[in-house]
Amino acid sequence: MNPSRRLAGLAVRATAVCAASLVLGLIGAQAARAAPTMQLDAMASATIANDEMVVVLAVERDGQQLAPINEAVVSQLNAAIAEARRVDGVRARLGSLSTYPNVTREGKPNGWRVRGELVLESRNLQQLSQLTGRLSEKMQLASVSFRLSSERRRTEEDRLLSEAAKSFQTKASQAATAFGFKSYQIRELSLRPGGNFQPRPVYMGRSAEAMPMAASAPPPVPTDGGESEVVVSVSGTVDLMP
Repeated sequence: MNPSRRLAGLAVRATAVCAASLVLGLIGAQAARAAPTMQLDAMASATIANDEMVVVLAVERDGQQLAPINEAVVSQLNAAIAEARRVDGVRARLGSLSTYPNVTREGKPNGWRVRGELVLESRNLQQLSQLTGRLSEKMQLASVSFRLSSERRRTEEDRLLSEAAKSFQTKASQAATAFGFKSYQIRELSLRPGGNFQPRPVYMGRSAEAMPMAASAPPPVPTDGGESEVVVSVSGTVDLMP
C-alpha cells in the first residue's frame, strides 16, 4: 500500500475517534448536569345534583299477523313523539323496536309480540314528569333515570380543572423545596376527566306480564334526581431546578 494513503487513512480514523470522544464527553457532561425529575398527580372533585331526567316508555302489542301489530306500535310511538315535542325543553326520539315470536306452554308458535320504546330527555324535571304521567296512561313506564347534563358537566369540569392545576403547582413547588431545589419546570402534563357518568336509575318498569297495560293507574314519576360525582385529574412530570 502507498505509505501516503496509509498515513491519510490513519489520520481520518484518529479524527473520527477524537470526534466520537468529544460527543461522548458532551453527552456525559449534559447527563451530569441534567435536572432530576419527579412524577406528580393532583385531583379535584365535586358532587353535583343531577339536572337532567331520562324517561323510557314502551308499547307492546300481540297478534297473529305481524304487519298490523307492528303498524299499531309505530303509530302510537309517533303520536307520543309528536305530543312530547310540543312541550318546551323536552327531547323525544324512538328507542328500540323489537319483534318476538309468541309460543304456547307446549312450545308451539302462537303469533307475535312487537315492543317499541320512546325515550324522553329534559332538564325541566317538572315538565317531563307531568308529560310522563299523561303518556303512561296508554304506555308502559319502563324506566326513569337522572344524570348531569353535558352543559353542566362541562361547566363543572372547567371549574375543577383550575382547582386541579393549582393543586398540581402547589405540590410541585413544595416538592422542589423539600428536596433542596429552588424551583421547577413542567416537562409533561396530562388531564383526565372522570366521575360517575352512568345515569342514576330510580325506577325500572315491570314486564308486561307483571304489569298489564290496562293497569288502573300509572305509577308515580319521581323527580328527585340524586347526585353525580365529577372528577378532574392532572398528572405530569416536572424538572427540579437548582
